[in-house]
Amino acid sequence: MKRNMAEKLTASILAAVLTFGMMAPQTAMTAEAAAKSTLEKDVQKLVKKSKAKKEKTQKKKLKKLFQYVEKNYGYARAIGFKNSRGWEKTFTAEMIKNKKGSCYHFAALYAFLAKESGVEARICLGRTNGFNKARWQDHAWCEVKVGKKWYICDPNMDKFAANSKGKYFMKTVSSMKSTFKKSKTIKVNF
Repeated sequence: MKRNMAEKLTASILAAVLTFGMMAPQTAMTAEAAAKSTLEKDVQKLVKKSKAKKEKTQKKKLKKLFQYVEKNYGYARAIGFKNSRGWEKTFTAEMIKNKKGSCYHFAALYAFLAKESGVEARICLGRTNGFNKARWQDHAWCEVKVGKKWYICDPNMDKFAANSKGKYFMKTVSSMKSTFKKSKTIKVNF
């Protein structure tokens, strides 16, 4: 009798562990999938709003997105950037919601917009002297791949250091070596 009760208790505990052990990851994965879905939908809306999809070439699509980001988003300094896993998605969502952000926000948003438009994009972390030639500072920017070449697209620096003149749009990485020093790249995926 005692053995039968012990077996039933063990079976009940095992069933509970298996049930609740399986539910927690599913709940977390569902929340993560929902956040991903929301971000993807928000980015799709912005690409549509920018009218980039109507353009025939990748470069023209990227230019529309570049101008859209410069025109519609402002700057808000972020102190103490932490390169934690998934930061680029969080920063993109914040930029969309708040309509302003740091260079990290600009780089993340532009990279996701480019990705949604069918262009391979990555976020670069490093340093720049683009705001002040005498001083290097931490910075983030976007690189896009058109054909077989990577190009720098930095709407943040273009807006605030070049008065939105296109100086930091589609510049070859090699031509900007004296302005950008890359230490890490992050491939963009929803």
